[in-house]
Amino acid sequence: MITFEPLWSFLKSKNITIYNLEYDFGLNPAEISRLKNNHNFTLRKINSYCELFRCSITDIIAYVPDSPNNGP
Repeated sequence: MITFEPLWSFLKSKNITIYNLEYDFGLNPAEISRLKNNHNFTLRKINSYCELFRCSITDIIAYVPDSPNNGP
């Protein structure tokens, strides 16, 4: 699973709040909610976040293996 958990740590380290995301960076509340809930985003959108926050992709997303399923 791809998670946006690194994004929240990155933003905290830069003292960027949810308020800043909305009013200073122009993200709408629905987009912020989608980030919080690890919804799917295109690579183009992830690229735009890297440009917006001037960071590396590893600063905003990480891969976490899914739990093994019980299937064959």
